[in-house]
Order: sequence, then C-alpha cells, then structure tokens
Amino acid sequence: MSLGLIGTLELAKRSLDTNMRGIEVTGHNLANVSNTAYSRQQLRIETGATLPSSNGPVGTGATVSGVSQVRSKLLDTQILTETSVTGFLEGRQKALEFTEVNLGQQLDRQSSTAEGATAAQGIGGQHGLVEGFSDLFNALQALSTSPAATSDRQIVLLEADSLTNKFNALDQRFTRLRADLNTSTTEDIRQADTLITQIADLSLSITTDEGKSSKGNSNDLRDRRQAQLEQLAELVDFTTTEDTSSGALSMFIGGVEVIRADNKIDSLTTLTDANGGIQVQTTSGAAPTISGGSIKGTIDARDGELATIQSEIDTLADTLITVFNTIHGAGTALDGTTTGQPFFTGTKASDIQVSAALKADPNLLQASANGDPGNNEIALALATLGQTPQAALGNLTFAESYNQAVADLGQALNNTNSELLDQNAVNQMLLRQRDSLGGVSIDEEMSNLIIFQRAFQASARMVQTMDELLQSVINLGQ
Repeated sequence: MSLGLIGTLELAKRSLDTNMRGIEVTGHNLANVSNTAYSRQQLRIETGATLPSSNGPVGTGATVSGVSQVRSKLLDTQILTETSVTGFLEGRQKALEFTEVNLGQQLDRQSSTAEGATAAQGIGGQHGLVEGFSDLFNALQALSTSPAATSDRQIVLLEADSLTNKFNALDQRFTRLRADLNTSTTEDIRQADTLITQIADLSLSITTDEGKSSKGNSNDLRDRRQAQLEQLAELVDFTTTEDTSSGALSMFIGGVEVIRADNKIDSLTTLTDANGGIQVQTTSGAAPTISGGSIKGTIDARDGELATIQSEIDTLADTLITVFNTIHGAGTALDGTTTGQPFFTGTKASDIQVSAALKADPNLLQASANGDPGNNEIALALATLGQTPQAALGNLTFAESYNQAVADLGQALNNTNSELLDQNAVNQMLLRQRDSLGGVSIDEEMSNLIIFQRAFQASARMVQTMDELLQSVINLGQ
C-alpha cells in the first residue's frame, strides 16, 4: 500500500495548510512587535501519522498541533513579585516627596544629623520654622537691651505672630496632604478592585476557550491577563494558583481569597481607621495584610514619616507654648503689674497663637522681673531659650529639634530613593530576560516568513504536479 496520487495530493494540501498557518503566526508576531505585553508565538508542527506499505511505513506529511507561547512562568512570577516591591517604593517615594514639598524645606538627603539638615535652600531658606525661631529670639534679645521701648515690644509680638502663622500653615499643609493621600489610596483601591474583576473575567474566558480546544492555550488572552496582573502588582501584592486539571485561577490578597476558580468572590473596599486614615478592607469584612504595592507604600509613608513629623512639630509648638508662658507668667508689664496674660495660647501647631491681649497692647508684655520698667530679666530669659536644650525635645534646642525632624525625613527619602534605584535595576534585568526569551525579533520573523513562503510555494507546485498527473491518468481512459 502507498499514498498514491490522491494520498500525495492530500499530503500537499496539508503542507499548504501548515505553511499558511505559519505565515499567519509570523504575521501576528510582526503585528505585535511594539506590544510590550505580547509574547512571541510559535507554530507547533508534528509529523503526520504513517501508513504501512510493502516497503515499510510511508509518511503522510505534517500537521499543526497548536500554537505555543514563548513564556517562562517562573520569570513572570518573579516580575510580579518585583513589580509589587517597585510599586511599594514608588508609592512611598511619592508620599515622602509630597511631605518634603509641604514642609517648605529643601531637604539635605545626605545627612542624618540635626546639624546637617539644611534650612537654607528653597522657600524654607527665608520662611521656615528655624528662621522664625531665630527672628523671634533676636527680637527678644533686642528687647532685653531696651525693655521699656514700645517699638521693640511690637517687633517681638510681630515676630512671634509670624512664627505662629508658620506653625499654623505647616499643620494645614500636612492635614491637606494627609487628605490627599487618603484620596489617592481610595482611588488605587478602586482601581485594584476593577483589575481583580477584569482578571477574573479573563481567566474564565481563558478556561472556557482552552476547554473547547485541545491544540493549545488561549495565548492572546493570557498575554492580556499577564499585563493586568502586572498592573495589579503595582498597586498591591498577591498570590495566584491555577488548578492543574482545569487551569482555573484563584487569587489571594494579604491572605484573603478574592478569586476562586475564575470567579470573583470578594472585593476590595476602604476602611477609615481611628486616626482618619484610609485602610484596605474587603466587602466580607476581612482586613488583608498587604506588604507590597503602591497602596502599601502610600499608607506606610502617611502613617509613618508624615504622622511622625506632624507629631514632632506639635510637640515643638506645645513645648514653646509651655516654656514661654511659664517664664512670661513670672514677670510684670510695663506699668509694673502682673497681667496674668499668657504669651501664647493653644496647645499644638494647628492652634498656637500670640495672646490677643498682648497684640492689642504691647505694654502688657511682661519683660520685667521686679516691676521696674528698666528691668530686663524676663526678656533676657525668653531670649536665651533659643540656646537652651529642652527636656521635652530630647534635650535639644527648638532649632535643633526641628532640624532633627527634617533630617530624619530627608534620610528616609534618601534611603527610599536609593532602594528604588536598585530595585529598578532588578526590574530592568528581569524585563530584558523576558524580552530576550519571548520578545519579537523582526529579523527572526522575516527569516521565518521566507521559509514558510518558499515552503508554501513548493507545496503549491506539488499540488499542480499532482493535478497534472491525475489529468494524465484520466486521459488514459479516453
């Protein structure tokens, strides 16, 4: 038994189909050469079944067994993991940079000491808290040389009022920033939940399509799902599993299952904590323990460095109020009486103010210790506070305490920038590895195109030859 003319014609037909399919796959690759989410596809060609003959098995040509995707599951998993780390650092970096902007200081990110933190750059050079402290204590020093001068008293109160305005403005900016970070976190959580829905829908489509065909994976849908998984990884870290028999996908975020067998069973939503911060929660009431992604980075910076520096500035304001009022309360006004008026009112940065009574009448400022208008003991004691370490500030002066807070923030931002630089190098290495494995090479695809083209032309010639031979056989009977 042999193929004969009809069998050989069928062999040529299968060859035409195989090479035509190869041209289609090559064209699909070339069309996606600029698509970063696309992985190169390859035609899987298998030798056709053999037929027995008196001369041994006879080949029947080739057949297409499917189209495979050039991907490494291990590499994709590593990219998802590192993308979550990058997202965390980027979210943290952005929040810290916004904190720097709202601080009104250009931070010295290379220093971790109070002395190294600079307040002499950017708008902080003329309008920062350190300059406010300096101006106030200089005005008090001037007052100590002429304690009865009304003009010097007015200057002290003006400088003190300017300093309280700096405290108030700084607290307002930080409060607005906290609200903005909450808004950003809310938007990111909504976006993450939308991606989870899309991933579940795509996974169901993939499982359905692949269940209908035995010739390979739904490659294009898998590319789209991988791209969406990487977008989700930028926002929040997660783990996925695929059923070995059906291929159905399940997903866990922070230990909470959100997709089970291609079906979304839980959603991400927001929760406002006791401090007014937006946290991640699911509609089932579970609180995922997330450790990566920009959502975690933003929350960490908001509840970490931003909350810390805001608390430190509140402590600075409270200490200033306490020590000033204590010393000022022991003195007498210009007329020799004890007014009982505090120098500052309030308890923190948001509400610190100069006493309204003092601003209305500078003569009520208690600069004398004994009722003598020329006595300067209280004014001098207030002036020397600028160089006096305060126990409530960790035995630092007012300026040193503020500089230390600024330096800590600068160091945190510097560390994050360094970590992100290293992390980007890791990401680029992994992406280059994936591109070298599954990226589309125009030169390679053009070579494949020529091979399939020539093979198709040869197969077409074979069909033509078989047609001529069949015509000759038919003519024999005439």
